Formats: sequence, structure tokens, C-alpha cells
Amino acid sequence: SRGAQPAFPCNICINSVAAHYTPLPQDDLQVKDGDVVKVDFGVHIGGYIVDTAITISFNIKYDAMVRATEIMLQEAIGAIRAGIRAGEVGRVIHAAAQRLGFKPILNLSGHAVAPYLVHAGLSIPNTYTAGTPELKVGQVYAIEPFATTLRGAGVVVNGPVTNIFSLVARKPLGDSTLDRFVDELWSRFRTLPFTYRQIKDLGDAGWLERAVKSLIQKRVLRGYPVLVEAQNEFVAQAEHTVTPVENGVIVLTE
Repeated sequence: SRGAQPAFPCNICINSVAAHYTPLPQDDLQVKDGDVVKVDFGVHIGGYIVDTAITISFNIKYDAMVRATEIMLQEAIGAIRAGIRAGEVGRVIHAAAQRLGFKPILNLSGHAVAPYLVHAGLSIPNTYTAGTPELKVGQVYAIEPFATTLRGAGVVVNGPVTNIFSLVARKPLGDSTLDRFVDELWSRFRTLPFTYRQIKDLGDAGWLERAVKSLIQKRVLRGYPVLVEAQNEFVAQAEHTVTPVENGVIVLTE
């Protein structure tokens, strides 16, 4: 009723896949017994974004890890107030992970959120980092701890699939068909991420893949590869979007 739209393609990431997997048209991937499934989604109204994620376990072996990410998130939110540095939030997340018997994913982070920008520059690490900016009243941040087992590397690497993209530039391309395609992407998404299933009406699958590849090469589009835990260990995630106030924080996605 308020005109909300997806802020980015819903991520459905299974087991060791930590982020950036979203289904393709005719995708036949299935959730199976024994899986750990992360669902990360966001909405926007007029470009103003909230972002949240949950993990659903179909494997009792990993229930404690799922609960750990929820506790990591709760403790991080409990530490936030205007003026706290992003790295101090990361210290809280890392300490909670260690106390609970898990590793945080060190090269994934929370992030500032701004109109039409899911990732707006400032990162909120999942470990202590020196020299980070302060969180400010009136700004919006996604707090996003990830955890893996003690057998894991605690880092993610790029996987073989990229099917989420966003516009990073608009410029004449010398190709009227591509120019019209970029104009349509801008009209629909501005700088928000999108995926093939959201644009399947703009051409057949082969042409869309070629057009997207060309625009990445021309640095008009950016691709977001699927991110996988480096030792292929299972990963859990929890996330809320918050805004600091003088003596605490308001959670926008509860």
C-alpha cells in the first residue's frame, strides 16, 4: 500500500554459500534436509532502504551456529549508540563469536545504507578494526554478522556464479540498443542491484547475458559474484537495519 519495492534480489544462500546467490529463471536448486539456508532481503520506498536476513537450519548440527549469529547481532545492536566507532561494533561481534565457539567471517561486513545505495561506503566489520568512522545520528546502518565453524577459514572467496548486478555509470556507448537497455535499467532500478529474472522481458536469455557482459566490460555495470566460505564450511547470518540515537539505537527491521 506504500509502494514498497525490492531493494535488491532476494539472496537464498545454502550451506557454504555465504552471500549473493539469487535464483535464475528456471532455477532448479532445491533446499534439502540437512541444509542451512540464509535468506537476505530488503525493501525500499522511494529509494529509502531497509535490509534484513535470517538463517533457517534444517540440520540440528548447525542450530547452535544459527543461534550464535542471532546473539552476535543482538549484542552488536546493544552496543550501538551515537559516536561509537564501527570497529568497536566489530569487536563485540568477534568476541561473541569466539565465546560461543564459532568464527566470524572476517571479510564480510555490515554497511551504511543511503537512498538507492544498499552499500553506501562505510563498512561495519565483523572484527575489531582500528581507525574506523563513528556511527552518527540520522544515518542508517545494516548490522550483519556471519559465522562459520572453527574448521572454517573465516573468510569468503568468489564462487563461479555472478547473477546480481548494478549500474555504476551512465555514459554514451555508441550502441543505440545498449543505450536503450541502460536507460531502462536506470528507470527500473537506479543504482539498486538487479538480476536476470527481473529483466527477462527485455530480451532473450542469450542476448541479456551478452549485454550484461558487455556492460561490465565497459564499466557501466558491476557484478557481484557468489561468495563461498573458503574451506566450504557452513555459514550462518543474521541482520537488522538500525539508526543510532544519542543513548542507543532504533531497530528498523524488527
